[in-house]
Amino acid sequence: MSIPPTASPGDKLINLNPHDRFVATELLRRAYLRYEGSRNPSAINHVHLGDGLELGIVSSAVPELARGISSMLSRSLEDARSDRGGHLPVAVVQRVQTEIISPYGVANLWGTTGHRFVLSRTVDAATSELLATILVGRRKGTIFFLTGRYNNLRHSKIAEEVDFQQPAGGDPTQRWFDQFAFPDLPRFKPTAYHQIANFVVAREHRGEGLAERLLAAIVEKYARNAIEARGGSIEHSQYLLCGRGLWQIGDPPWLSRMEKLGFYLRWGAESFFIEHDWAPLPPTFDRGQRISNLDYNRSFGLPRRYEEGRAPPASTEHILDRVDAVVRLSQDPRAKLQYFQTMFDFR
Repeated sequence: MSIPPTASPGDKLINLNPHDRFVATELLRRAYLRYEGSRNPSAINHVHLGDGLELGIVSSAVPELARGISSMLSRSLEDARSDRGGHLPVAVVQRVQTEIISPYGVANLWGTTGHRFVLSRTVDAATSELLATILVGRRKGTIFFLTGRYNNLRHSKIAEEVDFQQPAGGDPTQRWFDQFAFPDLPRFKPTAYHQIANFVVAREHRGEGLAERLLAAIVEKYARNAIEARGGSIEHSQYLLCGRGLWQIGDPPWLSRMEKLGFYLRWGAESFFIEHDWAPLPPTFDRGQRISNLDYNRSFGLPRRYEEGRAPPASTEHILDRVDAVVRLSQDPRAKLQYFQTMFDFR
């Protein structure tokens, strides 16, 4: 099939071109990375999963791959626009599409500290279709973002690298970080878990179980400890993941989806926006009707989920002594749920 030309990967643009997910198979194979320290250096630099599917870690800097990944991410995020029934203001969606998941963002932002996994399928003798993607932190201590001002942090260095006293604007008494409430720094990220971001299945292939296939293949083929525990072998010459699992900072509507994929809520790790007279929050709408912060928090199970007497999922990484604070925040009319944290164990 022919692949129509599109914009330059250096552009910060909103890339909604559905054709960009089709790439030359030869180019895709060249984009797969090889790890010099691989335990199986003579193996191919990707894995075959059957049904024409293959999975590999690619270089996000390859222009055609940056465009294809950007297309999948940007088209999916259209569903989050408040004018289309989603939970995010249009301006926020467009900023993310332009700055973070544009071809430029894919090639130059979080991808510089993450492994970009791509699941694809052969279309014909010369063409492959990108079906799904996920970005996984290379280091267990990597944090892709902290609010909108910091990217690619190391958890162990966050207190040194982030200025928590910086003003939000011209008034030094109005601090940027006073607009947020999140876990204390030493426990902000669970230890030995790789952060994930940009996890998406192409719109045309939702409901086909590809997200489950992608996660299962990562555990089976790339999670070092899980491979060793079952006595498996390394089938490829790419990087391995040496952590205990995956960790996500996710928008509230994503929680139910992630739980269906086997992720579980990290108790007490919720983040909130905090409204001030000098920093009002944008209005929130549900099915076209404006709702309060309290209604928004309740719509995602807060504080109810913590008042039902359920035990947390088995993990040493919950922040149980912060649960009461989360309950109080969820009942504060000035506080709006920003993020959940979810985790996925390699087994």
